[in-house]
Amino acid sequence: MIIVVSLNPSVDWLYSVPKFLYGGLNRVKLVCQDIAGKGINVAVALKNLKINPIYMGFNFIENGNLLTDKLTKEQIEHDLVTVPGAIRVNIKLYEENTMTELNQLGDTVSAQVVQNLFDKIKQSIWNVEKNILILTGSCPQGVKDDFYARICENWAGKVILDTEGESLMLAIESQKPPYAIKPNLYELQKTFGLKNTEPKEIALFCKDLLKKYTKLNLICVSLGAEGAIWATQSSALYCPAFEVNVKSVHGAGDSMVAALAYGLLQKNTSETMLFSHVMSAATATVIHDGTNMCTLEGFKEILNSQPHLSFKNILD
Repeated sequence: MIIVVSLNPSVDWLYSVPKFLYGGLNRVKLVCQDIAGKGINVAVALKNLKINPIYMGFNFIENGNLLTDKLTKEQIEHDLVTVPGAIRVNIKLYEENTMTELNQLGDTVSAQVVQNLFDKIKQSIWNVEKNILILTGSCPQGVKDDFYARICENWAGKVILDTEGESLMLAIESQKPPYAIKPNLYELQKTFGLKNTEPKEIALFCKDLLKKYTKLNLICVSLGAEGAIWATQSSALYCPAFEVNVKSVHGAGDSMVAALAYGLLQKNTSETMLFSHVMSAATATVIHDGTNMCTLEGFKEILNSQPHLSFKNILD
């Protein structure tokens, strides 16, 4: 079983422009609106990979039907705590291979509903080690920074965490940190103060983090058009982005999280194969327009194209 916990869903407006002119007029060539957020993207990607996740989190009274309609349409099982307020609206401005984001914080939730959600997650299959829990996205106002850390400390199976800032820091400093974290470059810089952006220096930085936080098994850093870093206690791998026609980068990092969980469900999966899953899913996502996630067919096609999987030990 894979449970996806996401606290702060969003309505994403994606605008695509040929070339963004700051302070000037921009002609939009493509616009998409969809209910989204990291958790939704991860759950949809898992469903496309023929895995049936359970989506848990908050839903908001004013426009919460957008979320439940989306989950129902995608046939994703869900168990939500309904709270006052509205789902936030985010703007994604896409120019060639670059996306600029304007993300709202989200409405405030009360301490009681936060506890209600914690109890609901706890009532799920909490003590089964083979279950995978994915904690992803930002926290709405009213949720304390230690929420993800509290869940990690009580979950028996593997936890994959994709968040930033104090929530990420407290989770990896807890007595039982997540199995894996998946920051992008910005999140790594914001949370840990990384300065150098060269792949080898990023890998060295991740290895230092793993030496400090010895119970953390894996750091996968998404680098956008530059590819990704895969660092464990025993290795550090780098893979450049595959050469494909990139139509949208929306959800690429979320598909990496989904593919990692997908790969962990497979038996006898090596680190290289897990990294292959991650890179293939991201590539199978960016070849789609708008907010569409990877498909199983696209994922397998890229995964089986071994010449594309040009991993190297970046610290050699």
